[in-house]
Amino acid sequence: MEWIGLASTALGALVGLAATFVLDRERWRRESDQRRRDDRRAVYTSFLAATAEASEILINIARGHDADASASSRAQTVIRDSRVLTRRLELSLIAEQAVMEQANRLVDRLRDYRHVVGQGLAGDMEAVDQARMAYNDQRDQLVEVMRKTL
Repeated sequence: MEWIGLASTALGALVGLAATFVLDRERWRRESDQRRRDDRRAVYTSFLAATAEASEILINIARGHDADASASSRAQTVIRDSRVLTRRLELSLIAEQAVMEQANRLVDRLRDYRHVVGQGLAGDMEAVDQARMAYNDQRDQLVEVMRKTL
């Protein structure tokens, strides 16, 4: 009869070890998923901030707030100077394909916006506003896709 007590103790220990292993594995998976979401959120935010900075510079140039001799050249280099392309490369390392497609479209809309402002069309605010609205619409679409991945 002594072996029954020993067997039940061993079985209890095995069940306890298995339960601990399963719970630890689940906790590790949740923490790992949270770290990935946090990393993704940080890169998303960095990319969106860079594009927002570029957009702000462009609207200030278009509205004449930054109207000096170098305004046109700043408009032409705004994407580089705001590090939009660098941030897009970072994004490409962690983002899903749907996010990258929308991000690439956003950069295209930002380039269109830059082109309109760089042409010196500040007097034609309708063209500038259309380019800015196209950029804003694309940014909103990107944000929606990004939210779905977080």
